[in-house]
Amino acid sequence: MQWRVSARVDGRCMSCRQRQFNELRDLCSAGGVARAIDLAFEYFAHFGRDDEIIDLLARAIDDTGVAGRARQRFVELCASHD
Repeated sequence: MQWRVSARVDGRCMSCRQRQFNELRDLCSAGGVARAIDLAFEYFAHFGRDDEIIDLLARAIDDTGVAGRARQRFVELCASHD
């Protein structure tokens, strides 16, 4: 069983969902798009589909020119959580 966990950042409470979103965003910003796509599968399993994540990953793919397997994983991610 997974417990909902929150953390404090700058005195504010941050949900597990928000922390995971921030992690995906940071990975994309750092060029770790393939890893972010893999983590998004786990994220969606826990929290359901999130169009904001889909948009984030799509922009990151376009911005970084990711090709091949990462693009295929993104297509699978989108299809698996429609």
